[in-house]
Amino acid sequence: GGIGLVLTPTLSLVLPPSVVLAMIAPLMNLSDPLALRYYWRQWDRRQLGILLPSMLAGVVLGTWALSQLSEYWLGKSIGAAALGFGLLQLVLTGRNQRLLSARPHWGAGAAAGVTAGVASTVAHSGGVVVTMYLVNVHLTKTAMLATGNALYVLPNVLKLAGYWSIGFLTWPIIAAAALAVPWLVAGAWLGYRVNQRLPRRAFELTLVLIALAGAVRLLLRS
Repeated sequence: GGIGLVLTPTLSLVLPPSVVLAMIAPLMNLSDPLALRYYWRQWDRRQLGILLPSMLAGVVLGTWALSQLSEYWLGKSIGAAALGFGLLQLVLTGRNQRLLSARPHWGAGAAAGVTAGVASTVAHSGGVVVTMYLVNVHLTKTAMLATGNALYVLPNVLKLAGYWSIGFLTWPIIAAAALAVPWLVAGAWLGYRVNQRLPRRAFELTLVLIALAGAVRLLLRS
């Protein structure tokens, strides 16, 4: 859930925000099948059934919002989204809080899905919302990971179509994303090695602080 929160505001400091959104999307689609393979059919069907339709609706809503924003305001929106979700993640991680009951009303899941869909489309930050929701419904670790991975497959495909329809995704950007694939594989290997040595809390804190720094820079940039 942290990759978009970190990568989107950071890359938006050196590339146009629309290019950043479009470039990250194909890489996320390439990584989805790899993650899904390890957790096949271990997801929570009830939560997946609630979250998936509402998240797809959120992607459509987020795509419409992007089509209405200028490059300047798109950068500000990404910064604001990353800052808000980063601060919330920081607070909840520090307090080890749970906000919901073990079996919340379906409306809470639907709201989380729509919010995640919009955040995912505007700033690739929907994973933060999904993670916070799934942690709070008291799933097992395996079920939480499986549900989160399965949840993103269709919305990420829909995001690609949405970015293409509003002119964000182009063939040169697809080619640039393809060139980044070896680095994606290298990053996966490096992440696995780092994960074995770095305490998880320190790793999460590092990601959140990088995201917050990038978000603040985006908001302050004229």
